[in-house]
Amino acid sequence: MRILVLSDSHRDKISLMMAVKLHREADVVVFLGDGEEDFQCEKMSSLLSLKEVHSVRGNCDVYSSLPSEETFACGGKTVFILHGHTRGVKHGTEELLCAAKEKCADIVLYGHTHIPKSEYIDNMYVMCPGSIRDGSYGIVDITDNGILCYTADLSREL
Repeated sequence: MRILVLSDSHRDKISLMMAVKLHREADVVVFLGDGEEDFQCEKMSSLLSLKEVHSVRGNCDVYSSLPSEETFACGGKTVFILHGHTRGVKHGTEELLCAAKEKCADIVLYGHTHIPKSEYIDNMYVMCPGSIRDGSYGIVDITDNGILCYTADLSREL
């Protein structure tokens, strides 16, 4: 299973669409907030029509009815997603990690900081894809051999 992880588009629909087109093979697409309108535009909807999609609201998605956090199963693993502002991720990941442990998460995906980062902490894969507006995004591959999480840059992929 491949998860394409996007966050913080801040009105950059073009970069969002480029990442989705580049990774057509992704089984799941996750959007971590701050650009809900970009992610739900008509062109994106047609690109995502055959994908499993999960999205949460960010601090800039003021009128959003999306949840601030979501947990879902993917490839036999538990994935916890959130924008991160409600868990203080700009000041560290301690609160985020506590919440993820309570949810028995294997994979934790958050945004808000705009800083691409992928770590393995306390038996959890923890990733911030950065900001797609700046060209960064994340990939999570779940296979029989394990989990691989990494960030990528649109400018290097094109």
